[in-house]
Amino acid sequence: MTQEEFDVIGTSVVKPDGLSKTLGQARYADDLKLPRMAFCRLLRSTRPHARIVSIDTSAAEQLSGVLKVITGNDLPVKYGVLPVGQDEEALCTDKVRFVGDAVAAVAAVDEETAERALDAIDVVYADLPTY
Repeated sequence: MTQEEFDVIGTSVVKPDGLSKTLGQARYADDLKLPRMAFCRLLRSTRPHARIVSIDTSAAEQLSGVLKVITGNDLPVKYGVLPVGQDEEALCTDKVRFVGDAVAAVAAVDEETAERALDAIDVVYADLPTY
């Protein structure tokens, strides 16, 4: 290979998907609509550091179109990339460690129903010291 084949600075690069994106014709994962497709939403912590006192999902479970509501207690198996670090949880069980920590998950027939179900979940926190 010659040095000229490696020169990219100052050259135009053809983007094979550029035209479809520019014209708004590109398809993204969010554009997919499949039969029997469910929509998932996560309820995230609003507290930076707190103990989870209770999670009441009963109102969310009663909503029409809600397929399933789960909390960390429904997922007993911990995981991790390395065997020594297999102490991670997909959903918090006893406490949250940052704003945005996942507390519960909802599966529903559409996005609006999933959002309504999140609003119906009641989480009681006991704030812990930040440091």
